[in-house]
Amino acid sequence: MGDIAQLRYNESLIPAHMAKLLPEWQSAKVLEAVFDQLSDALIIYDRDLRITGVNRAAERLLGLSASEMIGRNCREVFRCAACESGCGLLEGLQDTSPHGTVRLHTDDGRERLVLIRTSQLFDERGNLEGAVATVKDVTEELAPMKREVIAESPAMREVINFVRKVAVSEATTILLEGENGTGKDLIAKTLHYESPRQAEPFIAINCAAIPETLLESELFGYEKGAFTDARAQKRGLFELADRGTLFLDEIGEIPLTLQAKLLRVLEEQSFRRLGGLKDIRVDVRFIAATNKNLREAVREGAFRQDLYFRLNVIQIVIPPLRERKEDILPLVKFFIDHYNRKFKRHIQGVTPEAAELLLAHEWPGNVRELRNAIERAMILEEGTHITPASLPIALNKVEPRPVSTTPASTELPDPGLSLAENEKQLLLRALERTNGNQTQAAKLLRITRDTLRYKLKKYNLRYPK
Repeated sequence: MGDIAQLRYNESLIPAHMAKLLPEWQSAKVLEAVFDQLSDALIIYDRDLRITGVNRAAERLLGLSASEMIGRNCREVFRCAACESGCGLLEGLQDTSPHGTVRLHTDDGRERLVLIRTSQLFDERGNLEGAVATVKDVTEELAPMKREVIAESPAMREVINFVRKVAVSEATTILLEGENGTGKDLIAKTLHYESPRQAEPFIAINCAAIPETLLESELFGYEKGAFTDARAQKRGLFELADRGTLFLDEIGEIPLTLQAKLLRVLEEQSFRRLGGLKDIRVDVRFIAATNKNLREAVREGAFRQDLYFRLNVIQIVIPPLRERKEDILPLVKFFIDHYNRKFKRHIQGVTPEAAELLLAHEWPGNVRELRNAIERAMILEEGTHITPASLPIALNKVEPRPVSTTPASTELPDPGLSLAENEKQLLLRALERTNGNQTQAAKLLRITRDTLRYKLKKYNLRYPK
């Protein structure tokens, strides 16, 4: 562990859980060997934030030797522009058992996102001497969680710029409004993963998908014996999301009786489990989302006014896809790249005719509808580019011809395939793509194997024909 030997050895450096270690093994050399085996960086510092010891993982993380760090102030080593609020090293000297996410700069100029956890160190008289911190680099772990937001249109760029400002702020309550399928869940994740909380839990719950009788216990948790089936204590989502973010989707579906309890949690950042007597304090960022008009719901008495105003501290309205046409083709490219990897296809793009159809459609289902349309086309398309024939009937329908006085004007446009015929074609194409493997075909279609077999039997389909 290098220069950690400069530390004055005393028993206060041995954690309480090491009391089982034989006395003859309780030495500085043993501690050095143990610390150097840790995969996470370990840093010991005094009350003035002067580094007094490091392990080899800390040398690797920061790109500095132990001799270059020991004796220096943490600000000089981490080279942060300013001490971040909630920094684990700063709070480690307080009696708060802290842990938090901090950005630091390594010696080669890279910015790394790290999770810091600290434990205080006391001398024989019980006086605080300093603290020991474990520093875990989570930069690469969080990268896959950051889903890409496509924002080419001015309207969406404005939203994303605002989202990023809110993400790094101290705002703890945010309301997302927008139609179904606009990507409210993606915006919620952006708010979390671009915030100082990004290494902490992100927990999402769809309030409309859980029965009213279970929603309260899911959020608050319960104590053993709180009700008939409560055979053991259960932590609720409020606790599980501590120091992180809780995303409450479809907030407008929460019953009135539960809205009052939710308001208390938002106001006081504390709650009680069902059947509990003790208040539990949490530090949670709440993001609520709805496709309803909550103002109208307040007027109708279906939503509490005080809860609405508490949720509406920061409001973000996500525009529908029909109002940001510039995003359609970039989104199409993104989905094609995604499904090329997923389906092992090599589709290169869309034909001009298909692009025209995609841009002309109103997209009532927004981005979700567009994603589903591209996924379907990726299954059906046999060429190198998506053509109108591979797009859903709703997009690919033939527009009526202009009325004229010629006899030809009485001709009706081709109505396209019926729903049943379209489903048959989709089933057969999926089987073709998987060489008749029904399990893989069912996965492509996102249905169960039993459902696939039922539909094949229903339409009397066989592969190969």
